[in-house]
Amino acid sequence: MRQLAVIFFLLIGFGSYSQEWRDSLKVARDAYKKQEYPKAFKYYQSAQKKAPSDIDLSDEMGQSAYKAREFEKAEKIYQQSAASKKDASSKAKSYHNMGNSRMQSKDYNGAIDAYKEALRNNPKDEQTRYNLSEAIRRLKDEQKKNSNQNEDNQNNQNQNQNQNQNQNQNNSGGQGKQNNQSQSQNQQGGNQEKSGNGNQSKLPNKTVERMLDNLMKAEAATKRKMNGNGTGGSTTTSGKDW
Repeated sequence: MRQLAVIFFLLIGFGSYSQEWRDSLKVARDAYKKQEYPKAFKYYQSAQKKAPSDIDLSDEMGQSAYKAREFEKAEKIYQQSAASKKDASSKAKSYHNMGNSRMQSKDYNGAIDAYKEALRNNPKDEQTRYNLSEAIRRLKDEQKKNSNQNEDNQNNQNQNQNQNQNQNQNNSGGQGKQNNQSQSQNQQGGNQEKSGNGNQSKLPNKTVERMLDNLMKAEAATKRKMNGNGTGGSTTTSGKDW
């Protein structure tokens, strides 16, 4: 009797628990139809936690996360889904959706890897092949853009370095010119001083020579007068003028 009561309560509990995850699933699907994707994702998560282990809601849950723009969460859900799937077709779909989630996050390298895995499981999927080519194109564009930005940054850095060097050279060159000009002025002043001193020493010498020359001429004229060779033929009896 007691065992029957236990079984009865277990059945009631299991039934209510089963009904609970089904109710969450119903709310999630209704919200998805109304495009209420964040709400749908929340209830899909709740339904998956309460559902039996053989119930897999990963595809619906991943799609609602993707629509809610929760791309990183969607990627993880699809990654787990791909690992748990048995048949190649289901794996290909999970990898395809994982690639789409990575594309939205601009993880182009990761998207390329996911699309390649999808094509390994389903080589005939043309949509996956197209998405793969698009991921490769965007990756190249991103690499080119980054390369151009790095080149522009390097050019700007080199230009700034050249401007600083030119400015330093101009500053040092201006000081050099000022120093050279000062030295030139000092040298010129020194030359003027030397030239002035030289002229002062030469002018007195010429004056002295002229004075001596005049004195010698005067002395010669006096001697001639004393010797009777002066003008008028007069003679003197004494060597003195008085």
